[in-house]
Amino acid sequence: MKKKVQLSLSKHWSYNIYNDPKRLAFVLSRYDFAASSCFQNGPIIEFGCSEGIGLSILKENAISYLGVDFDNDAISIAKQNWSDSKCHFKCEDFLGKKYGNFDTAISLDVIEHIEVEFENLYFKTLCKNLNKDGRCIVGTPNKSSESYASEASKAGHVNVYTYDRLKKAILKHFECVLMFGINDEVVHTGFQEMCHYLIGIGCSKKLK
Repeated sequence: MKKKVQLSLSKHWSYNIYNDPKRLAFVLSRYDFAASSCFQNGPIIEFGCSEGIGLSILKENAISYLGVDFDNDAISIAKQNWSDSKCHFKCEDFLGKKYGNFDTAISLDVIEHIEVEFENLYFKTLCKNLNKDGRCIVGTPNKSSESYASEASKAGHVNVYTYDRLKKAILKHFECVLMFGINDEVVHTGFQEMCHYLIGIGCSKKLK
């Protein structure tokens, strides 16, 4: 018999589930794809983890997980929800910090909140925390879908990427990049302008 687990949600996700519950399905589908793109049985670091909404998916095939976010309330809830010994959380601004050598660095719905002047440092931080052959998985809304976003979303998204710009940004730091689009729960490699959401996977960081 499985042990009953009671999870808490932050104000952010409580609001979303009450007002727009389908968004949770969309976000979890992104995590599902990200998890399938990770190195199996390796250490994972997630930058901008919030309360660890995708952790139940990410940790299935991970030897360890570290989530970092500057939102103290979200991290407090994450620590309350996930007591697994292989899962850890830190509350701080991660830009420029090194936390170890990981096989996979994941960062979904974060880069669009990073000011342009810090975007290079953002990607350098991902690289700094990866093993030589590690990979990063970066997800963000597509610039072409911005006109359909809510006013609240537009206000928080200060650095929205196009398909080509995201690919170019990742290629500055990695030897190759694989680009995908997501519409609702469907992952594809179709016409880039019609992708609501973008995911770029950087492989083999460049050694400088």
